[in-house]
Amino acid sequence: MSDLLARFELDDAVERVYRLGEAAERAGNPREAAVHFRVAADQHLGDAAVRLARALFALGETEEATRWCATAAADGFSEAVELVEENLLARQRFLEHAARITVGAPTFDWLPSGMPSGRMEPSAIKARTQALRALDRRYGGIACHAAVLEHLAAVEPMIVVGDEAMWTAVAEVHELAGWTAFDSGLPGTVLPHFERALTLARQAEDESLIASVLTRAGRMFLHHNAPDDALKAFQLGLVAAHNSWADRRDVTDPEQAIASLTTRVGTYEEGRVRARTIALTALARNHLAIGDTAAAGGFVGNALAGARNLRSARADDQLRWLAEEARAAGASVLVDQISARVG
Repeated sequence: MSDLLARFELDDAVERVYRLGEAAERAGNPREAAVHFRVAADQHLGDAAVRLARALFALGETEEATRWCATAAADGFSEAVELVEENLLARQRFLEHAARITVGAPTFDWLPSGMPSGRMEPSAIKARTQALRALDRRYGGIACHAAVLEHLAAVEPMIVVGDEAMWTAVAEVHELAGWTAFDSGLPGTVLPHFERALTLARQAEDESLIASVLTRAGRMFLHHNAPDDALKAFQLGLVAAHNSWADRRDVTDPEQAIASLTTRVGTYEEGRVRARTIALTALARNHLAIGDTAAAGGFVGNALAGARNLRSARADDQLRWLAEEARAAGASVLVDQISARVG
């Protein structure tokens, strides 16, 4: 009788530990979850081994996670095999996603789980993000990762009613969430944040942010002994950085910019009106810089023709800047072309 009672008490204690693991998992604390699920997995309680493996993958403890997946598979949990395969393919999927983003392919394939409860300006989101970034730089990712996730949960729903400024602001939060997760020793949770940051940055056509995210991903891959993947991320980041340089207002090497922009314009699909308008305007600006006013006029004409139904402050700003440069260069025909659009 005493043996039965002892066994009942043990089972009850293990069940309570399992529930604590579930609570830690829901709270986004894989380290604490792993402690509790390890106890339950030792007693072969339910799917504890699978949950333990998932927490360990998030912590970057790949070898131990794989061992527990084998235990779970032997106990009949087939999802454990899928968990191993998913972990092995995570970097490959991220790099494929990054490659599509870099060449300008639209990849908006997810939405937040909830709708926004109110309105928050992108400037307010950026201010909070900058404050959290300052904490990260001074005290480290562990000190602020939870606060970054809270910030992200509050602002992510805003993308469904936002514009390019909002997409950029939320992308920066995802970038910071991934970076502080990496610094907190949670490498298995980083890539989904970086993927969403890239998606939103592409939606906003923010090449410099794409370059920043890819550089951070490369640094994480290097830290975790994946130099080949790091090199791929850095190479893609370099392409994005070059694209950003070609788009910028300051014209320092127009002939090189023309070569880069000509290639990019050819990759844009019909639906990417804003990106094509901005690139064509940049081509006009760089041709104006080398004195080819006729070619500049042709690119402006193409940009304006394709942007009849486009409403974008950023595209209009690019055209205004070109008009200022055309006026200074005495290219009145260009000024007249643009004034029909932006005044």
